[in-house]
Amino acid sequence: MNPAIKITCEIDKTLAAQAQAALESLRLDRVQTHARRAVVLRERASLGFLPPTTRLDEFPIEVHEFYLPAAAAPGTLLALAHQLDLFTAGRGAIYAEEVQLADPAGLGVGNDSTAPPPGDTHGGRRPVPLTLVNCAVQRGRGNDIARSALELGGNVPSVNFGIGTGVRDRLGLLRIAIPAEKEIVSVLVEPAEQVAALESLIAAGRLDQPGRGFVGASPVAYGIANPKSFRGRQRHSATMDQVIAALDELNSGTEWRRRSGAGLALTEGRHWQRDRLNVTLNCNEGASDRLLPIAMACGAGGATVSKAKLVSLRGGPPKGSPAREAIDFGIAPENLDGLVRALGEGEAFSDEIGCFVETKALPLALTYIGR
Repeated sequence: MNPAIKITCEIDKTLAAQAQAALESLRLDRVQTHARRAVVLRERASLGFLPPTTRLDEFPIEVHEFYLPAAAAPGTLLALAHQLDLFTAGRGAIYAEEVQLADPAGLGVGNDSTAPPPGDTHGGRRPVPLTLVNCAVQRGRGNDIARSALELGGNVPSVNFGIGTGVRDRLGLLRIAIPAEKEIVSVLVEPAEQVAALESLIAAGRLDQPGRGFVGASPVAYGIANPKSFRGRQRHSATMDQVIAALDELNSGTEWRRRSGAGLALTEGRHWQRDRLNVTLNCNEGASDRLLPIAMACGAGGATVSKAKLVSLRGGPPKGSPAREAIDFGIAPENLDGLVRALGEGEAFSDEIGCFVETKALPLALTYIGR
């Protein structure tokens, strides 16, 4: 396993062509893309003297993920943020995570970049440490989780689809009533808001009950979130998003946003998992069925499988299939060596399966079955 920085850029679908041009200008090559939807609140007018209500509004976004050496990552992130104007609320988000990467199949998923060193940080605004909260729930419940995150005052959540396995398979007759299709909700929060966000999402999804899903929080080294979580009529000369952006600049960061809920303690008695590793096995489409039993045998309590596309922006034919499947799960750190060894013995790194492995810290997670 080798250290790397994973950069994730979420951009409004209407800006997809601009995003690809920006990535190409930085001489990036191997980039993984997939589609998600973003969820925001929109005001809905009521009759007569009744106050307006809110409903959820959705729009498509495109996600680009790529790996860089640590030295090249800050300049690349800032260059993309400037080119795509991600300092303006509503256009998207970008963030960097510290990961470990193994590519025995030789897919060449790492990148170099021609981005300049970090310089101007856009009028005082700069990337800041964040926490990424991921929540996997039954399909059809993703908007409940997204609404909870929005009502907490958080940034814009994104949702994509996946297939769940593992926990569901161990629930006996109960599994009949639990669909395999999942929705994965991702939201960036301030580190001080991590506990409040986790508790809110657990309550919204009833994740402390069997078969309801999974939630976990992992650190983001630095990033720019999208705070434009509300769409509606503008009653004042400046929108709330503009006010927040101005205060970020005046306070040289986002620490001022901390709410009183930041002091909440985790609820005792739940099946909290601490100091684990989040593992992603990225393989050719159709090969995940061969890797899932290996992951379960090496300590994964459950996994979620989602689809993506691996592209080469420089036009060269990428090794391995461009159609990919990503298997995400958590394990104890001491099980990692055994997992990599078992993957090698199971020919996971052959051309037929084309697997590469990503791990990152998962300090806190919860699912009902996960002792």
